[in-house]
Order: sequence, then structure tokens, then C-alpha cells
Amino acid sequence: MIIKKGRNLIYQIIAVLSLVMAFVGILLPGIPAAEFILLCAWASAKGSPRINSFLHSNKYTGQILYNWNNGKVISRKSKLISTGSMVFCASIIIYHDVNEFFLIFSLGGMLIGFLWIWSRPEKVKSI
Repeated sequence: MIIKKGRNLIYQIIAVLSLVMAFVGILLPGIPAAEFILLCAWASAKGSPRINSFLHSNKYTGQILYNWNNGKVISRKSKLISTGSMVFCASIIIYHDVNEFFLIFSLGGMLIGFLWIWSRPEKVKSI
């Protein structure tokens, strides 16, 4: 019983922190909001029915989760916003002439994220 409560607490902490990071990601370019929403949904499904219900009924996150649960779909609008955010961040990194290792690591991570995002379907398949 104590182990289950401890596990639920860990899932709740992950859910809350990832939800906070998702909101930060909406405001700041370079922080992925959609990925943190998905992490929050996963953790809240295991540890917090209240947060999970909030996410699925919210007008901003509900559609993202519906799309993901029905075919791992990412909408074109979300793809374009993510791409724009990555281009903006890459421009800032390149402009500020950062360390080569940091530049390669950052641009490589963005490229992997870009390719993965654009490999996902854009529409939920109807039955």
C-alpha cells in the first residue's frame, strides 16, 4: 500500500512538472509543449485521475491527446508551430556564435525532432 502511494506521488509530480513545462513551452520557443503534454497525460493516467480528466477536457490539450490516442497523429498546425520554433531557436544559436559542440548537439537534436514530427500522420483515420 505504501509503495503504491509512493508510486502515485511520483507520477503526480511528473504530471505536474510536465504540465508546468508545457505551459512554459507555449510561451518560450525551444521548449516543446506538445511533448510535455503527452508526458503529463501518461503520468496522470497512472497517478492522478483529476489531472488526466483536466487534460482530456481542456480545449487546448484535449484535441492533441485525442489525436495522439487515435493514431499518434500530430496536426499540421502543431507541426508548423514546432518547425517555426525550431527555426527561430536555431537562428538564435547560430547568430550568437556558440561553442561548436553545443551548436552541433542542438541542431542535431532539432533535426531529429523535426524529422520525427513530420513523419507522424496529420489526420485521424476515420473508421
